[in-house]
Amino acid sequence: AELLVQWGKNELPEKHTPKWLIFLRLLSGPMPIMLWIAALIEAIIGNYADMGILLAIQFINAFISFYETNKAGDAVAALKKSLKPTATCKRDGKWADIDATVLVPGDLV
Repeated sequence: AELLVQWGKNELPEKHTPKWLIFLRLLSGPMPIMLWIAALIEAIIGNYADMGILLAIQFINAFISFYETNKAGDAVAALKKSLKPTATCKRDGKWADIDATVLVPGDLV
């Protein structure tokens, strides 16, 4: 128990990106930037119908991509939650099956 407090759990920290940032990144890739520029040019020349179509394409694509990305992230999170890795290790002279996240230096796996 002392080693677990000293070394911490045997797991990698997870990075969580806010959902609003994921959506904004979908609007700022190379292809979306080309659509933004094209929409701006259409607005400058007064072709508002084409500008509206380009903006609609931009946002529909971003919403669909966001939905798919979010769905895939939820599926990965569900898989991680359902998989609890165990390890057979020798600790204090006895072999036991324990949760892999509580392995510490000195355990014989």
